[in-house]
Formats: sequence, structure tokens, C-alpha cells
Amino acid sequence: MATTPPQGRVGVVGASTRAAVHSLARAGHAAWASDLFADRDLARVAPCAACPADGYPDRLIDLADGFPAGPVLFTGGLENYPAVVQRLAATRELWGNPPAVLAATRDPYHVFAVLAAAGFKAPVLTSRTDGCPATGRWVRKPFRSAGGLGMRLANPGEPPADTHYFQEFVDGVALSAVYVDAELFGVTRQLAGESWLHARPFAYAGNIAVADDDFREAFARLGRFGHAEFRLRGVWNIDCVAADGELYVLEINPRYSASVEVIEHASGRAVWSEASAARPTHVVGKAVYYAHFDLTFPAAGPWDADLADAFDPWRLPAYADIPHADSQIAGGQPVLTVFASGSDTRECCEALQSRAAELDALFAGVTP
Repeated sequence: MATTPPQGRVGVVGASTRAAVHSLARAGHAAWASDLFADRDLARVAPCAACPADGYPDRLIDLADGFPAGPVLFTGGLENYPAVVQRLAATRELWGNPPAVLAATRDPYHVFAVLAAAGFKAPVLTSRTDGCPATGRWVRKPFRSAGGLGMRLANPGEPPADTHYFQEFVDGVALSAVYVDAELFGVTRQLAGESWLHARPFAYAGNIAVADDDFREAFARLGRFGHAEFRLRGVWNIDCVAADGELYVLEINPRYSASVEVIEHASGRAVWSEASAARPTHVVGKAVYYAHFDLTFPAAGPWDADLADAFDPWRLPAYADIPHADSQIAGGQPVLTVFASGSDTRECCEALQSRAAELDALFAGVTP
């Protein structure tokens, strides 16, 4: 889906918007943003407003009203709030999926039934009224899940509730595919719950762009099906697990994905201006570093070089999502994102781990 740069700026709203703003810049679009952080590397390239955590997500729309008219897209988290997206779409052109599509694709019982009828594989779900089975391994997932928050292994016999459901645990390689309308843009290996990043189990922790030729046609079929059956449009993604030579669909995310930027950097192609698949020419990865304990973000550090250089959306940064000096970050919360590249997935992952270890040493003893 090629896009024509609009007059003025494209708005971006969501829990975190820096990655999407930088993606837009790679396609030549200026932007404004409203999110929970208004990080330093976001503020240097786009007018932005920080939403108070206790006002999320409704206050995002109030803050958006303070920016000039123009199109808007939403990022992770808001797919769980169709009514909020409806308010957003009432006054602006929506670059993304409308509320009806969000409601359909975020209902796991509807999505998995449709996928199964079409021959796609997915983990087993318990019924809405059944608790967790006493045998096997199961995941307790919130209906309003985003980035793995609130997910955990379920306890045998755990009762059902309106807030969550139980999904069979499939052990394998986590993969995430990005689409533009019906076309596959790229595939990443997903990092989740990594101990070297101090991430909680199942918490989103980054992506590594991969060619993944083994499942490319399966991913392409999923994209064509999702576009036709669920009317998905714009930039969206599917999370899967590859196990025993099969691809199992975990969920559909009907919005811009944080995995997009590693595909862009690995391929040299921008998602908002390309109409065909982006093939990686080298391996690029990102990892979300979480606070191991409560800390105060330092006034200076190795990320200063990324802030000092003139902004170039195609230059791979070492650090991103950089908090403001003296920000108070609670243990278990994301601190910032690190990037690395390598000749293969292993080398890239080792480089990310090395950078995380450097942050461990830097933050050791840094407390509020």
C-alpha cells in the first residue's frame, strides 16, 4: 500500500508511539504524537504530548484534539478499546482498522473458529464457561491483552472469569508477521519474557528480522485470508508459534506493530511507502530492556550519542525510547530499547545481550 504524503502531519496515538513516528519519517511523513512517555527521541522529531497513566486511554483523544486536523493512526494497546478509536475516527481520517474490525479480531473465540474452519492451526481454547483443565499446560490470557501484559501460565483447575480465557500452551519459536492490506511485508522472530532483559514471563521484549523462508508461503496465505475474511487493512500483524513444522496462530493485532521498524532497517524499505514484501539484506534486532529494580534514569549515558547526532530515520540507533533525565521507573517496567545487527540471528541476539549486560552494569546501584 503506497501512500501519498498528506498536507500537514500524521497523528500517532497509543501507549508508545516513537517507533511508528520514526517509520513515518522513513516514508517522508512528518508526525505528531500522543502517548504515555513522550520520550526524548520522540520529542526531538515530533510535537508530542504525554498522557497521564491514570487517564489512559481516554485522555489520549483529548490530547489529540490539541493538534491540527489531519490523518491519524493508532499503535499497540488501543486495539482493545474500539470505542476510543471510534472517537478518534469521528473527527479524523483513520489510517488503520475501524472499530468493527477491532472488535471482531480481538475476540479469540470468533477468530479461532474462523481460522479452524479455513484449515489454519491454532492452540486449543477452553470454552467461555470452563476453567483451566487439570492436565496439560495452559496460558491465562486477558481479553484486553497487549504486549503480553497480564499473561501467565494457568493453574490447573483455575476458574473462568469475564476478564480472561485459557489457551493451550504451544512450545516453539515465536514469530510475528507484518502485513500491508493483504500483502506480507516481513517476518520477525519475537522475543518474549527474556530473563536477560528482566522481562516478566510472556512480556513482549523485542524482535529480530528474519527471512524465514520455511513459513513464508503460510504467512502469505494468512495475510490474504485475514484481509478477505476480517477486512483487515493498512498495517497489521499476526503472532504465531512454529512447532513441529507447523504454524500456530496465537492472535491477530489489527494495528501498527513494534516489529515493523526492524524489518524496515533490515531491508531498507519503508512500510508506509512500499507495495511489496521487504526482504532482509542483513539481520537487525531490537530488545526492550526492563528495570530489574526501581531506578531513577540518569541524566547522561551511552544513549547521548543517539540524541546528539542529527536525526536520520534510516540510521540504526544503539538506543531508542530514551526517557527524560530523572524519570522514575519502577521495577518490572520498560526502561528503553536497544538495537543491534549481525550476520545471522545468533550474532544479532548475542549483540543485544551484550548491550543489555552493559546496561545492567550501568544501572547497578541506581535507585530513586
